[in-house]
Amino acid sequence: MYPALLIARQFINKGVAEGRPLTPMKLQKLIYMAHGLHLARHEKPLIAEKVQAWSYGPVIPDVYTRFKRFGNNPITTPIPTSDWDEELDPQAQDSINFAWDIAKDYNAIQLSNWTHVEGSPWYLSVSRNGDGTLEQEPIDNDLIKDYFTEIIRRDVGE
Repeated sequence: MYPALLIARQFINKGVAEGRPLTPMKLQKLIYMAHGLHLARHEKPLIAEKVQAWSYGPVIPDVYTRFKRFGNNPITTPIPTSDWDEELDPQAQDSINFAWDIAKDYNAIQLSNWTHVEGSPWYLSVSRNGDGTLEQEPIDNDLIKDYFTEIIRRDVGE
């Protein structure tokens, strides 16, 4: 398992290098997707942190806190390796590349909508308090794994 900020760096730097800088919201969805694919394909978490169900979908709080200053604007500056210098194993890098290849052409809203579909881990985990506002509930890794296992089986054929 890796710190989510290390995975964030990978996606941010990919986005900048390919001329597709990411908004913080799209970054969240890409990390969630890579985490889910990793759980499904390798039966272990990619990130150490718990994913939470927030109003715009799955969120990793550490990543949110670090990049919220960008708002809806893209993160256009690569993050230097020295900030987080841990090496990723080949399986982790593969999960990141797989998620990138699947989702790089979608915008943050499209990815957020995808995370909200009925039956998704977010949908099954979200709860509302008495006044109807969303609580920030953790999403169980087993739910994420099962969901992505089914997506891979159905759509990718692995």
